[in-house]
Amino acid sequence: MMSPTPPNHERFMKRCRELAAEARSAGNTPVGSVVVLDGQILGEASETLPVGRLITGHAELLACQAALDRTGGKDLAGSTLYSTAEPCFMCSYAIRNLRVGLVVYARDTPLIGGATSSHPILTDPALNSWRPAPRVLAGVSVDEPFRPPSGGD
Repeated sequence: MMSPTPPNHERFMKRCRELAAEARSAGNTPVGSVVVLDGQILGEASETLPVGRLITGHAELLACQAALDRTGGKDLAGSTLYSTAEPCFMCSYAIRNLRVGLVVYARDTPLIGGATSSHPILTDPALNSWRPAPRVLAGVSVDEPFRPPSGGD
């Protein structure tokens, strides 16, 4: 159940930007991600590619794994995933499989994005019989305050 007041998206996006800056300074793609449940960060990560050797070194996957490791759970139902970039196909599959409830990201990646590409794995209702699609809030940035759409977070 969502809280009656909107979550502090700016706070978590700011942390994502800090993690993205860490990735950039390490020579990696500047992407940062956090997984939040009940206002607490369960997992966070910076992109480890292209410098790292882990082929799944995307910030979103690493943050999800950290959250699973912390909770000992098998899914992330009810959680929110924040990222500086729209999750790619691979990350979108994992996010949906893990039952993340809300995805909040700053910038679109329309070529390979799970919501804006021609293959919207993250949001395609045709996949709802497999796993329900999370809600998605795009364009959320710490550069300008988040303004929720009327009636939503």
